This record gives sequence, C-alpha cells and structure tokens, in this order.
Amino acid sequence: MLSYQHGYHAGNFADVHKHTALCLLLKHFANEAKLVTYVDSHAGRGQYDLTGEQARKIGEWKDGISKFTKEGVQTDALKLYLSAIADFQEKHTSQTYPGSPALMHQMMQPNDRAVLFELHPAEYIELRKALEFDKRLRILDKNAMNFLVDYLPDRKSPGTLLIDPSYELKGEYNTIARLAKLAHKRWQNGVVMVWYPMLPAKRHEELKEGLKGAQFFELVGPEKERGMYGTGLAIYNLPESLEEPFLDAQEEMQRTLFG
Repeated sequence: MLSYQHGYHAGNFADVHKHTALCLLLKHFANEAKLVTYVDSHAGRGQYDLTGEQARKIGEWKDGISKFTKEGVQTDALKLYLSAIADFQEKHTSQTYPGSPALMHQMMQPNDRAVLFELHPAEYIELRKALEFDKRLRILDKNAMNFLVDYLPDRKSPGTLLIDPSYELKGEYNTIARLAKLAHKRWQNGVVMVWYPMLPAKRHEELKEGLKGAQFFELVGPEKERGMYGTGLAIYNLPESLEEPFLDAQEEMQRTLFG
C-alpha cells in the first residue's frame, strides 16, 4: 500500500479533471466569513517536478495538462484552474505541477485551515518540506482510513474533504465508500469529493454503488485492455452554482483530450 507515488502520474488527465473541480470549490469558499477547513486524505508530496525521473518515466502529463493553455481554453472553470497553476509556477518553475495540497494552500484565505494526511514516509517528508512553514496547515503521517473522522471540523462548518487514494488494493473501493459516507454523515455541511479511476476491471462500479446519493462526474476515453481509460468524481453537497460550470469544463476536457 505504501508503494504508490503520484509523481509518476502528476498532471495527467485525471489531475486536470479533479483539480479543476477542486479549484472551483476553493474559489466558492473564498468569501466565506466563517473559518473554512480543507482536508486531504492522501496528500502526496504537494508539488511535482515534471522534468523529474518519475514524471519522465511515464510522461502522463503530456496527455493531460500539456493539452491545455490559459489562452486556448473556453470555459471559466478551466481558466480558473490554469490561472491557479500559472500563479503557482511563477513562484516555482514552469515545469512544477501543484498537487491538491499546493492548490489548497495557494487559494486558502487567511482565516482558513487545512489538514493533510500522507502515510508514505518519503512523500510525507517532501510534503513537510514544501508546506510546513504555514501554520494553517496540519500535516499528519497518519492513515486517513483510521483517523480522518477524528480531524473533521464541526458538522456545520464549511469546507471540503478530498478523498484521493491510489486504489492499489482491490478492497479499497468498498472501504473508501464507507469512509466517504461516514465523513459525509459526520460533516454534514462539508463538501465530500471522492476521486476514482476507471479501469478495465470496472471496480469503480462497486464504489459508485456504495456512494448512493452522491453526484457523479466522469471523463471517459476509449476503453483499453490495460490502464486507466477514464476518471471520475463522486461529490456530496456540491454547491448548486458549481454544477453547470464544472459540466461545461468537463465537456471541454472531453473534446480536447479524447476528440
């Protein structure tokens, strides 16, 4: 379970889909008067070098983020996402891709806070190097499967939970569904967003069956014998005003990535 490192997949089409939705949520909560809490169950190292060994080995970003430019996209949600990346890269390099913790940190307001879980020892060290300077972020080397609900805010507090595991283990599809439902029950005012891959074995259907009541958004390419052909998000409590902008962006992603 600790073999997965997102550096091999950073900036791929699943990241484009997932992070566009995340940026919409971050912007939505930007004017919230109350303290907003962001929780990331599988944070990774926070930021990724697209020229590094891991990214170069597979090069998935070439069929993901590299297909989009801020000047070329049409929908507001994709423009927001690409602007967030551009702002991040101004402080780093043009080949550094921000993971979800970095996007959260960049778009957080002064009165916000975040809780970031990362169990992989090497990724945890890099995450602390990248973000521990900001005391609004609590970075934990704990298993979110066991401890996540202990760190959720009051049920009426605003915010977002991103559940974004590797799904290395077959049983994760069921355990993640149970975790998401429990988090949704405990944090009734929070937006709970679960990412899932679409693979030939179609185990994501088990997860969807376990997440009844959520809204589902899927970006789907041609099916193939091996590897991920699509990416999905299951969301509880998606603000109504964000549904249409995200669907518009998803349609643009579909055209750009899969024709």
